[in-house]
Amino acid sequence: MQYNKPYDILTLKPDLLTLKQNAMIKYKAMLRKNPKNGRTAWYAAIDNEKSVGIEEVAEAIQAECTVHRADILAVLASLEEQVVNQLLAGNTVRLGQLGSFHLTLKSRPSETEDKVTSENVKAVMVRFRKSGRMQGNFQLTNPKVKFLATKKETDEEVTP
Repeated sequence: MQYNKPYDILTLKPDLLTLKQNAMIKYKAMLRKNPKNGRTAWYAAIDNEKSVGIEEVAEAIQAECTVHRADILAVLASLEEQVVNQLLAGNTVRLGQLGSFHLTLKSRPSETEDKVTSENVKAVMVRFRKSGRMQGNFQLTNPKVKFLATKKETDEEVTP
């Protein structure tokens, strides 16, 4: 498989998810309050340029393989529906080397086990847990992880 498109950040290969060589994590300086001591300080924060939707993802996938955009959109729409259905059925949904989705609950406490009912539930939350391989792709020790400072006169590349 040959991957040469400069806009690609992640490449899904049959057995692993890898970062492309030219991927840069953009960050900016952001003034925030430290929750531990209440002082304000500058922190590095992700600087996302835009949100990429299902249409853009389908276009990028089409450029990498022989499947047409319309077919990809149909599969992704079905995947979304199936993830919801499986979660509602009480299952964890594992998506290969990306990670897994599962449900958690926020609830009010009860004094005894027999007093715990659905009335205790305050919220149902969907959580995503990245796989070990996905996490490894974003470790600071990974030589492909590079940073690009934004919102400055000049962009500065920083490698951990």
